[in-house]
Amino acid sequence: MKLKMVMRELRSSPMFFIIFILNLSIGMVGLSTIEVFKSSFDSALTAKSKSLLGSDISVSSRIAITKDTLEIAKSNLDYSEMTRNRSLYSMLFNGEKSRLVNIRGLGQGFPFYGDIRSKSGKSFRDLKENEVFIYPELVGQLGLDVGKEIKIGSQMFKVAGIVEEDGSAGFSMGQLAPRLYLKNEVLDSTDLIKPGSTIWTGLHFKMAKELSDKELVKTEKNLKSKIIDSSIRIRSPQSNSERVGRSMDYLSDFLGLVSLCGLFLAGLGLIYLFRGFLLKRRKDLAILGFIGMKKKDIFKIYTLKLFFLGLFGSLLGIAIGSAFSPVIQTMVSKNLGINIELQFSLATFFVTMAVGVASTIVLAPALIIPYLRVDQKALFDHDTSLSNNISDYLLFIPIVLFYWVMAIYLSESLIIGSAFIVVFLIIIGVFFPVGSLVLSWLGKLNPKLSLSSNMAFKYVTRHKISTLFIFLCLFISTSLMTLIPSVKNIIGAELSMPAEERPVYFLFDIQPEQVEELKTFVTDKKLDLLNISPMVRGRLVKINGEGYDPEKLGDLTREEQREQRSRNRSANLSYRDHLVRGEEIVEGRLPKRFDFERDEVAEVSLEQRYASRLGINLGDELEYNILGMPILAKVVGFRSIRWTSFLPNFFISFGPGILEDAPKTFIAAIGKGEGDVNDQLQSDFAAKFQNVSLIDIQSSLKRVATIMESITKILVTMSFIVFLVGLLVIYSLIAHQLESRRDDISLINIIGIRFSEIRKSIMKEMALMSVSAVVVGITLGQLVAFAVAKFQFDLNYIFSSTEIIGFAILIIVLSILISFSSFNRFIRK
Repeated sequence: MKLKMVMRELRSSPMFFIIFILNLSIGMVGLSTIEVFKSSFDSALTAKSKSLLGSDISVSSRIAITKDTLEIAKSNLDYSEMTRNRSLYSMLFNGEKSRLVNIRGLGQGFPFYGDIRSKSGKSFRDLKENEVFIYPELVGQLGLDVGKEIKIGSQMFKVAGIVEEDGSAGFSMGQLAPRLYLKNEVLDSTDLIKPGSTIWTGLHFKMAKELSDKELVKTEKNLKSKIIDSSIRIRSPQSNSERVGRSMDYLSDFLGLVSLCGLFLAGLGLIYLFRGFLLKRRKDLAILGFIGMKKKDIFKIYTLKLFFLGLFGSLLGIAIGSAFSPVIQTMVSKNLGINIELQFSLATFFVTMAVGVASTIVLAPALIIPYLRVDQKALFDHDTSLSNNISDYLLFIPIVLFYWVMAIYLSESLIIGSAFIVVFLIIIGVFFPVGSLVLSWLGKLNPKLSLSSNMAFKYVTRHKISTLFIFLCLFISTSLMTLIPSVKNIIGAELSMPAEERPVYFLFDIQPEQVEELKTFVTDKKLDLLNISPMVRGRLVKINGEGYDPEKLGDLTREEQREQRSRNRSANLSYRDHLVRGEEIVEGRLPKRFDFERDEVAEVSLEQRYASRLGINLGDELEYNILGMPILAKVVGFRSIRWTSFLPNFFISFGPGILEDAPKTFIAAIGKGEGDVNDQLQSDFAAKFQNVSLIDIQSSLKRVATIMESITKILVTMSFIVFLVGLLVIYSLIAHQLESRRDDISLINIIGIRFSEIRKSIMKEMALMSVSAVVVGITLGQLVAFAVAKFQFDLNYIFSSTEIIGFAILIIVLSILISFSSFNRFIRK
C-alpha cells in the first residue's frame, strides 16, 4: 500500500519529480566523476604495483646500509634473488654541454618485475657495462641520440637507447632531472661517489615463492619490526604504490571537497523543493491523519518517496558523471602527463549510489517531522505557516553528520574534513539569521524607484526564504570560482619574482676540500655565493626520551601520515651561530656554541612548521643519531624560513662546536651578481666540479609553474561544475517561485501592468541578488585567499582583478539570463 501511494504521488507531480531529480543528478556529477577517477587511478597503481617497485620487498636508505641491517633482512626473508641499486644526481656531459641527471645504477637481474625498454625494443637487461639508457628529454636538451658518446664523472659511456617503457616510472607530475640508467657495477668507476655524497641505496628482494599483496604487506610489517631504524625505508609493492600516488591523492581529495560543495548546493535546492512540495501537500497530510493513518506510517511514505527520488537522481548523476569522466581524464593526461585508463567498477557504482540516496534520506527528519504536527484545522485554514519548536533544529543533525562524514571520507583528513563542515555551519548559522534581519530591515524602507524596480525590491525583501537560498547558491559558487585562481596567482607571483632577487643555481654534494676552490670560481665569474652551509646526515631517535614506534598507529589520517613521515626519517642537520638570508627567529633564540667541558646537551633551533608537525615545543630535548653516536639537543628557538627565496636552509640547525668533526658535505646557491649566466657557465662549473650537482632554479620554476597552471585548470573545471549546480538550483527556485506567484502575476497583469514590465521586475530581482551575492562571495573568497597566502605559505596577498571581475560578470549575466528564460517559459505555459 505504501509503495502504491508513493508511486501515485510521483506520477501526480511530474514537474516536481523532474526538477528534483535534475538537481540531485547535477549535484552528483562532480562526486561521481571524482570517484570514477580515483577508482581508476587506484586500480592502475595496483596493476602496476610490482613493476613500480621492481621487486617484492625493498630496503632502502640515504645513508649506507650496514651489514647488520643486511643480515637481518636476509635472515627474515625467504628470497630467491637479491640485488642492489643506487641512485644519485650528477652532471652529464655531451662535449661542452651539460645537464643535471638522475643517475640510476641498477643491479643484476633488476627489475624482477616489469622492464625498462628503449624505443628500439632493447631491454635494460641486455645493456653492456659501457652503455646507458637515457630519458627522451635529454635528446632535445643535449642533442643526444643513440650511439653518441657521453661523459659521466670521469668515465665515457655510449647511449644505447632512449627509454620508451619504464615500469618503475610511476605517475610523476614533474621531476628534478631526467633519468639515466646504467649498470650498478660501473657506478664506482665514475668517481662521483664521495664521502657524504647524497646517494640512495636500495636492496631489492624477489621472494622464493609468489606471495599475495596481503602476504607481502605482512612480510613488510614483520621486517619493519626487526629493523628499528628510522633511516631505513622498507616497502612492499602496495606501500610503494601509496607513496607514488600520494600527490594525485592530494589532488583528488581536494577535487572531492569541491565536488562536495556541488552536492551541498544541490542539497540546498532539494531542501527548498521538498519543503515547497510538503507545503502544497499539507492538507493531504492532515487528511491522512484524519482517516487514522499513524504518523510513523506517513513519515515512512514520504521517506520512501525521498528514497526513490534519490535512487533515480543518483542513477542519472552517475550516468552523467561517467560520461564526463573522460574530460577529467583528458585534462589530467594532457596537463600533468599522467595516463590513466578509466575503469567503472561495481564498488564505485554502489558507493556513489549510496551517497546519492543517503543525501536525500537524511533530509527526511528535518523536512517531514514538522509537517506531521499539521492537524485537521489545516483543512479549513489558509495560513500555511508552521509553528517552530527549538527541537526542530535538532532534526538537522543527521544532515550535518552526513556531510561531515562525507568531508572526512573525501579529504581523508579528520581536521580538514571537520574544518570544512565548521566553515559551512558558520556560514549557514550566521547567514540565515543575519540575512533574515537585513531583509526585514530593508523591507521597512520605502525607496522611490520605478515600478519594475520597486516590485523587484519588494519581492526580494518579502520572499526571504527564496532570496536567501538563491543568494547562498551564488555566494558559494562565486567564492569557489574566485578563490582557486587567486591562490594560484599569489603563488605564481612569488615564483615569478625577478631573477635578480633569487639565486640562479642551487648546489649540493660540495666536498669540504672544494669549498675554497668554489669560492674562488664564483668570485672569478663575478657571481655571488649565497648561504653556503655544512650538511650532516643524522636521524631523530627520541623526543623527550620517548622513541617513535609507527607500528602503534593503525589507519592514518593525512595529518598522522605527515607526522609519521616527518618523524620516521633521516634528517639533514647543519650548524651555525648566525641567521642567513631568508630566515628570522620567531620564538626563542639562536643556539649558542657547545662546550664539551661545561655543557651537558647541545642547543638546536627548528623551523617552526617542522616543529609543529612533530609536536615539539621550546625546551624539549631531542636525541639524534649521527653515525651511531647519540647527540642530545635542547630546543631553544624556532625559525621562520622563506622557502620561496630558494636559498639553502635547514629544518634543524645546531649551534657551533658539536657537529664540525662529523662527515659532511656543503650546499650553497649562486646569485647572478655582475656575471653572465649562460650554458657556458654551467658547462665550466660542471667540468671543474664534476661530483657537485647543480640545479638550474629557473628551469625548475618553469616546471613548477606549468604543473600549477595545469592543476588550477582541473580545479577550476570542477568549480565550474559546482557553479552549474548552483545555476540549476537557482533555475529550480525561480521556476518554483514563479509557480507560487502565479496568482499575483495574473492579478498584476489584469490591473494593467504588461508582462514586459513584470519580466523586467523579475530580471531586476535577480540582478539585485546576484550582484550582492557576487560582492559578498568575492569578499569571502579573497579573505580565504589572504589567509592561505599569509598563514599557509607566508606570502604577500595579490588581488587578481582581471580574473575576479571576469568571473563576477559571467555569474551575474548568466543569473539574469536564467531569470529571463524562466519567466518566458512561465508565460508560454
